[in-house]
Amino acid sequence: MQGAVESEWWVQRCIIRGEPVPGHLTRLVKRRQGELQAQRTVLRARDSTVSGSLFRPALVIRWGLLFVAPLVFFLFWYSRLSMLPYSPPLPVEKPVISMPEIRPGVIPLPQLPEKPSEMILPEIAKLPPFPPGADLSRGPTWEQRISLTFDGGAEANATEEILDTLKSNGVLATMFLAGQYVRRYPDLVRRMIQDGHEIGNHTFSHPRLTSFATNRRHDTLPGVTKAFVQHELREAARAFEQVTGRPMSPYWRAPYGEHNREIRQWAAEIGYLHVGWTRDPAVGEDLDTRDWVEDPDSPIYYRAEQVRERILNFGDGSAAQANGGIILLHLGTQRTHDRVHRELPVIIDGLRRKGYALVPVSELHRALALGEDGKGSAFAAER
Repeated sequence: MQGAVESEWWVQRCIIRGEPVPGHLTRLVKRRQGELQAQRTVLRARDSTVSGSLFRPALVIRWGLLFVAPLVFFLFWYSRLSMLPYSPPLPVEKPVISMPEIRPGVIPLPQLPEKPSEMILPEIAKLPPFPPGADLSRGPTWEQRISLTFDGGAEANATEEILDTLKSNGVLATMFLAGQYVRRYPDLVRRMIQDGHEIGNHTFSHPRLTSFATNRRHDTLPGVTKAFVQHELREAARAFEQVTGRPMSPYWRAPYGEHNREIRQWAAEIGYLHVGWTRDPAVGEDLDTRDWVEDPDSPIYYRAEQVRERILNFGDGSAAQANGGIILLHLGTQRTHDRVHRELPVIIDGLRRKGYALVPVSELHRALALGEDGKGSAFAAER
């Protein structure tokens, strides 16, 4: 043990102090020198790795001083600047402009009624007298005047085109509107009023009133009572007044043309005169355009061109011709093509060329009530 320690002491002394190496220690000293050399190589590699790192303490301090020093200088300068006394900018003098003195005038307020029920609605022409149960299906045959009338039940897919055509041609017509139509298309109804058209009653729900569809007779259907008919008319008129703020004209047209003397009398009791359309049994002609028939294979289907010719040629060769005629059309159609209302411009122009004036139904009624000599005339087409 002592020999090993002594040998190690000689090795360290020879390596550190460079003294001559005893012969018996030459091999041991070389081995120790090799080990020390290997340790130095490892230490150099570790030092080079640490020196390449950006996070060694000396480098962190240098970068910190590079950024912190300007910041400290800026804060010091800003604190000195804020301590300077503040002097607000001098006010800018604005030129004085003298405005003229304006005194509002005294505008008198309108005299409004105390209760809503006292509001005055637009004046509607008073209905001329007519016999109970009358059916106005033709105006005076001694005057060249004709009425275009349109029924509005549930559909309105042709209404805008019709209104545009009537307006562009300066024609006023009579529209018979169901209450359900009024509620579905209030904007169209208001436009009709603005354009000056006459609005009649077509009941509220557009019901069938007689048995004509089953037995070709106009027998009053079960359940169709005076109360029922009058309720249908009143509800349609109420819907119209809610939308437009004015009452309907005192004319009505039965849905599907189904009516009889009894039904017309019930309507007359609340102030309505029934308006049909013109028929001439002598020659088997009428002014129902059949625009509501959509099936081309139906025996009563008329193409649009045929409808136009039927209207323009109605009454040719007779003494009365088409005087006082009331034409039936509709505001909606189920036809996908061959739509009758698109012949209206040609129909209007053709009637005018033949000397006819196009007027609402009320004008035909007044002329008929006055009579040919202007002294009055009763009319009634009983059924």
